[in-house]
Amino acid sequence: MTATPSPGEATNGFAGRAGWVLYQLATSPYFVIINIFVFASYFQQKVVGDSVQGQVVWGYTQAVAGTFIALGAPILGALTDAYGPRKPGLVFFSLAAIPAMVALWFVTPGEIWLGVIAIVIAAITMEFAAVYHSAMLPSVSSERNVGFMSGLAFSFDYIGSVSLFIIWLLIPTFGMLAMLEGDFVHERLAGPLAAIWMVVFSLPFLLFTADRAPSPVSMVTAAMSGLRKLGNTVRNVSHYSNIATFLVVRAIYADGMSAVFIFLAGYLGGVYGWSTDRIGIYALIVLTVPIFTSFIGGWIDDLIGTKRTIQICLFFFTLSVLGSISTTPDEYLFFFAVTDELRNQQLPVIGSLLATFGFTQFPEQLGLLFSLIGGAFIGPILASGRTMVARISPREMISEVYGLFTLTGKATAVLAPLCVAIVTSATQSQRIGFSVILVFLVVGLIGLFWVREERAELAPR
Repeated sequence: MTATPSPGEATNGFAGRAGWVLYQLATSPYFVIINIFVFASYFQQKVVGDSVQGQVVWGYTQAVAGTFIALGAPILGALTDAYGPRKPGLVFFSLAAIPAMVALWFVTPGEIWLGVIAIVIAAITMEFAAVYHSAMLPSVSSERNVGFMSGLAFSFDYIGSVSLFIIWLLIPTFGMLAMLEGDFVHERLAGPLAAIWMVVFSLPFLLFTADRAPSPVSMVTAAMSGLRKLGNTVRNVSHYSNIATFLVVRAIYADGMSAVFIFLAGYLGGVYGWSTDRIGIYALIVLTVPIFTSFIGGWIDDLIGTKRTIQICLFFFTLSVLGSISTTPDEYLFFFAVTDELRNQQLPVIGSLLATFGFTQFPEQLGLLFSLIGGAFIGPILASGRTMVARISPREMISEVYGLFTLTGKATAVLAPLCVAIVTSATQSQRIGFSVILVFLVVGLIGLFWVREERAELAPR
């Protein structure tokens, strides 16, 4: 693994920056195809066998994974700041995720526990790897373009998701499914395909992206030093009050966004009765939008500031979620009935285009339009959230703050799936359960007014 001769942040050239960006492309199919759309929908509808109960089980599964991630991420971040290199941890957890993704092939209807265990392991290892990847952002960017680089990585994130989605959708036309035995082989292929994709597109990162040089101390000494640093940060939380405020606020709105991602496929499948293939086409359409808006959002971030970018994008994302909840096959915007005549009409301008993809009825076209609006702002919100950490954290504790970034995100991420699962179970309504997400988005949006975009000084140690 390439390393710089000094313990400071590495300086990467074009090849190193490209490798860092491509790693995000490599990992994106897990987060999107497995955790949001194809496998998530298949697990809830077919493995569990009931959309409502499936949403409950999926919510508890994500909550368990989130608990372990929240406990481990800040410790890993603090250890890495003390030890130096990021790549060894990233490689270790990436490799550990591969068997879990491959195991999803064996999750057939009724094999609920195998699916739960595989998803929990994959979620933990992929999120830990993401801590190390995010911590390398300062080594592939400057103060002038940190927003753009973060946004560019998210653009490639969605390029990876869309590309593998297309491959997945085309597999039946190649006749490959006939070569495989069992039921739902198309859906079960999502895990192995994501694993292969990650291995192939991680290679440029491994070969060309420079890492920090290791510190002269041993791993054990670095671990003890990292834990002491983490303890010192906790004791000096008042000194880092602005960072703490942002981490808590971001955790709240990110929890809402995460819940949208976690439950969206199962919600759409249950409300509209869409098949997994139809959900795949829906996802392909929606995920194409942030390919373009993510790097544009990063460029705007560098122009107008990270906080303002997040506020604008989160506002429109919240409106899009509200619009999606407002529309069902029988009503739209909460108060208007879908008559038989209206059902077969199409939206102005884009309706005929959406119809070519199989979305021919007014309610599903309107729901898809709201999803497209939301999709335009997903990438910029995620990218600017990561950029904010790089802008407001002391340079000496970037990895530690990214670990806390993951901790706070996952600490409350346990809450949103639990709330959705509990409300869905109590009301036996996917729509009401899904609506809980709006609370997290609105509270996060309000909380951003208390965040300042300024770099903190390192507290005395």
